[in-house]
Amino acid sequence: MDFQELFIFQDVELFVYIIGVTIVAFILYFWVNIRVSSYKEGRVSRIKGLVITDPETLSPMPTEIFTAKETKHQERKIIKGVRSRFTVIQRAFLYFVAIIWAFAVTMPFIGNVPSTMLSVIVATTTVIVGIAAKPFVENLICGIVISFSSQIRVGDTLIIDKQYGTVEDISITHTKIKTWDWKRYVIPNSRMLTKEFTNLNLDDSRLWSYLEFCVAFDSDMELVRDIAIEVSSQSEYATSSEDPQFWVMRMEKESIVCWIAAWAETPAEAWNLKSDMAIRLSKSLQEHNISTHLSKVDLCSRHDCAF
Repeated sequence: MDFQELFIFQDVELFVYIIGVTIVAFILYFWVNIRVSSYKEGRVSRIKGLVITDPETLSPMPTEIFTAKETKHQERKIIKGVRSRFTVIQRAFLYFVAIIWAFAVTMPFIGNVPSTMLSVIVATTTVIVGIAAKPFVENLICGIVISFSSQIRVGDTLIIDKQYGTVEDISITHTKIKTWDWKRYVIPNSRMLTKEFTNLNLDDSRLWSYLEFCVAFDSDMELVRDIAIEVSSQSEYATSSEDPQFWVMRMEKESIVCWIAAWAETPAEAWNLKSDMAIRLSKSLQEHNISTHLSKVDLCSRHDCAF
């Protein structure tokens, strides 16, 4: 094989290599794009289902402030946010594939580039990405991880950093939580990914809503139990799937500590159920003359009192 034939053979081999890399890049991109699109539509369908069954999906507690028009606007806003987020992920993956493809295509020619110039290019790229773009890239990667995670989704109710609220939006760089008083708690995704939180409707939206209260030692505990179960059952926020449960938790110096717990359909309903149980229970205990603590404390000892 002479020099000309060798040169032609190398050109054909290089051409086949470039075509092969390009085909692999296209297949990889379209496969991931289809999977992301399917995932995106699944999340959109979930949100539509939540809004239909519970129009107050994005409210940490029940409210009637939204009109039907405003509720529809909120639904469109949420869905737009979800679609925009996954669209950005698709575009980011396209850029990633393009960069990898460009790197793979130029690999055969890297040997022809002077080592000094190559070192300058690598050093410059490292400085730009490692320093200037580090926060954005870090939040971007964490945002992608959160987007495909089932541990936190738009519409989930969380307790995080002593804040109680509902996830209103997950963008590529930040997660926005609407707290119970309708403030917005915004957390960078790089921090959100490492935080510990309680997801109140991760696998099931139903919750035990419990209330702790105290009664005096001379109280009729069977009557206390019947009253607590009755008032909890009568609450409009309690479900009828199971009767409320009553427990005596402990005995302290001046009172007996009790718990009453009932099921609520959502975290928002559980919030109001606890308050409603407290109002009804305090009223009923007063009507039956049941004291919530020692009504009389004898400060004198048996030996020192003169009366």
